[in-house]
Amino acid sequence: MFKKNFMSYVRTGIIAGVLILLIANAVFLVMGLLFGHDTPFVGQNRDTLYIVFISFATFISLFIGAILFYFFQKYMNKPVLWFSFIVLIGFIFNTYTAEASLNEQFKVTAHILHLIVSGLAIYLVPKLSKVK
Repeated sequence: MFKKNFMSYVRTGIIAGVLILLIANAVFLVMGLLFGHDTPFVGQNRDTLYIVFISFATFISLFIGAILFYFFQKYMNKPVLWFSFIVLIGFIFNTYTAEASLNEQFKVTAHILHLIVSGLAIYLVPKLSKVK
């Protein structure tokens, strides 16, 4: 059974967003060491990954995802299935966008990050939304 209170999903979004952004940034730094690409904090090139952008995109997507999950559990029979479907669509779109627009040295890192963030989102948001 999932929680019914909207604010609990806001908290879920914040907790999941912060936790997964920390994991995503750690993976980004490790991938930078393994693949030998830069790990800049912030910048303006559209074809480069930055820690600030990874943090912002991860947090916002998890926060909005948790709020979507609230509506899925409130109005639909299989909220985890619908949430997983939305995350999968986002994963496909982000993977395509990364392949089309990122510098060659960042593409594999972006794909790995998208896979990890999507998988953790599908696991963590429903788990944090359950009544204990």
